[in-house]
Amino acid sequence: AALIGGSSAVLDSLLSNTLPASVTVKDPCLEVLALVRVLSVLNRHYHSLYPPAPTKLPLPMTDFQNVKLTAKANRQLQDPLVIMTGNLPPWLPQIAYACPFLFPFETRQLLFYAVSFDRDRAIQRLQETNPELNHGDSTERVTPRLDRKKKTVSREDILKQAESVINDLVPSKALLEIQYSGEVGSGLGPTLEFYAIVSREMKKAELELWRGQSVAVEEETVEGSSKTVKYVHATTGLYPTPLPKTMKSAAMNKIKQKFKFLGKFMAKAVMDSRMVDLSLHECMLKWMLGEERSLGLADVLSLDPEFGVTLRQLHALVLQKRRVQDQARVQGYSTQQLENDVRNITLDGCSVEDLSLNFTLPGYPNIELKKGGADICVTIDNLDQYLQLVVEWLLREGVWRQMEAFKEGFDSVFPMSQLQVFYPEELEQVFCGSNAPSHWDIKVLAECCKPDHGYTHDSRAVKYLLQILSEYSAKDQRNFLQFTTGSPRLPVGGFRSLTPPLTIVRKTFEANESPDDFLPSVMTCVNYLKLPDYSTYKIMKDKLDFAISEGQHSFHLS
Repeated sequence: AALIGGSSAVLDSLLSNTLPASVTVKDPCLEVLALVRVLSVLNRHYHSLYPPAPTKLPLPMTDFQNVKLTAKANRQLQDPLVIMTGNLPPWLPQIAYACPFLFPFETRQLLFYAVSFDRDRAIQRLQETNPELNHGDSTERVTPRLDRKKKTVSREDILKQAESVINDLVPSKALLEIQYSGEVGSGLGPTLEFYAIVSREMKKAELELWRGQSVAVEEETVEGSSKTVKYVHATTGLYPTPLPKTMKSAAMNKIKQKFKFLGKFMAKAVMDSRMVDLSLHECMLKWMLGEERSLGLADVLSLDPEFGVTLRQLHALVLQKRRVQDQARVQGYSTQQLENDVRNITLDGCSVEDLSLNFTLPGYPNIELKKGGADICVTIDNLDQYLQLVVEWLLREGVWRQMEAFKEGFDSVFPMSQLQVFYPEELEQVFCGSNAPSHWDIKVLAECCKPDHGYTHDSRAVKYLLQILSEYSAKDQRNFLQFTTGSPRLPVGGFRSLTPPLTIVRKTFEANESPDDFLPSVMTCVNYLKLPDYSTYKIMKDKLDFAISEGQHSFHLS
């Protein structure tokens, strides 16, 4: 059971018949909420409690949401006066953090920003999610007064500069704005791009931070030449590479320092409502929520499916051995007969001993699972111990030092415990915004994009553009977003939540100039796309593709 679902102590604490001590409000319904909380935990962990159950939940988590409580919470969280005066009713954060299943993600995200940071940041977030507050008599009353710090960085060796910038800003809590050396652009666009570029830098294989394959990429340097850079590609998401206890302290400290910076960097991004471009595996997100003791074989399967299948096959041999032993006790087998039956347990006709395994972590021969493990062969008798140690080292023991450094960095910006209003699978949205959909629907694009200054929804150029966007691949979508907004990702909610909305304006020229001879340009700080009125669909597509390709990573007047 420990191998499959991790520590039972984690579940025991959640399966309590009372709510956590943090809930101090008194209400007759608390006993019922405690019961519903237990049911939601059983539902979420069903596959661990009753293997080999399917990973799909018996009930969708939306079945546990309470519509009336959500409406009541939303009224409080969307009231500017409540946010300004810090007068949220005590029951709301207490119940939401103890019973997050009661509220949809959007409500909990509003609450998170209302209680985790200063008042001005809470107001700013409220304005971003409710643009109508920016108009009318309430504008002056709810205007946030955020301290802003503008930092100028060079595109060369940007990771080292990013560490200095973030370290300087952590004590001040000011809102970070980025400008690049030699470029006139500043504000939202360059700042979003800064978070995207640093995210990419943190995936460089030379840093030796992550599990996964190294993929070589040809990149253009600041000077205009090209170089080959290797990045870690992890199909299932990034997770720290396990480190041996015998690693030299200098090398270990270097890796820990990078994870400490990453914690500060991601916390700062969340604090300032920015997005990072790091797809982390759910195992790392569970660490961030203090759920690392619940990690087990199912998590290995999601982290490394091929390796996980092998472990599951070996685990089946352990279960088969136990059945043989139970049967021997019931039927009174002799010791010799029991040994023969156990020796006949094989994997595709091959005995465990013939697999030539030893007590080192597969793929990491320098990591011994126990003292002298390289010289200890795995047999049917010690297979159970081997599997438990493999899972332990891969998911916990081999990565705890990196995760402790990450947590230390994160906590220096704001307490990581504030994230516990979310579930692990939701944290990617908190940090990275919306995952780009496989298809951008023309109707949705038309509803969310704003034609202006010479264009309407009936304009030929606008129709061409929406058709082009609807045909984009996932890679094209990321490149377009990087070009127009500075970030390769959309916020949670997709185009509908982009603030300000993508505005398409007509690029003007002299009477003797043809629009077909010019490229589109952008103002990333306000999500403005200046689009010439091209004569044909193909010309627009070619010009837009060229502008996107050649116009990345530079902010000049357009």
